[in-house]
Amino acid sequence: GIVILALSFYAVRRSQEQTAGLALANAMEIYGAPIVPPGTPAQPGITMFNNAKDRATAANAEFRKIADKYSTQSGKIARYMEGVTYGEMGDFANAEKELKEVAAHGHSDLTNLAKFALASVYRQSNREADAINIYQDIEAHPSQSVGKPMAEFEMASIYSSKQPDKAKTILQQLAKDNPDSAIAELANEKLGAIK
Repeated sequence: GIVILALSFYAVRRSQEQTAGLALANAMEIYGAPIVPPGTPAQPGITMFNNAKDRATAANAEFRKIADKYSTQSGKIARYMEGVTYGEMGDFANAEKELKEVAAHGHSDLTNLAKFALASVYRQSNREADAINIYQDIEAHPSQSVGKPMAEFEMASIYSSKQPDKAKTILQQLAKDNPDSAIAELANEKLGAIK
């Protein structure tokens, strides 16, 4: 009995993930829909929007439905995208709420993506100290999706206007730690731009 129960549970879970995955693919299609000038003739089978906020709003509604219905991996990705689209809509309170949820309960790659997006929300809402705390956390716990160099680069970007010496120190270390790489090139380019 237990084996059959476990197998039927697995089959239901797999079926749910497939359904959630399809719904997520459709929502991502909306999120990636083209933005066209008003008055552009409609094209059969192609969803188009006149601005990024309308597109984010439409995609957000789809991501929210998936995230609320499924606790599968696709459901978690949908929750992350829900937070991202709230940020694009300028709804920073809901963006923070959803991204914190994913950061607390996601897989390490998704967790760091959520943290990185949350730091961006904090920067847009003038909470740079909170953003720096997140970048330091990512720096201490890097993942495949968001590594230490990305976090350091973003920290240097915050410091570049108010604490240029601190930004220079971070960028010099970044170039030193990653010699002969695109990261070193970017760090040196950014160093040259700091007054």
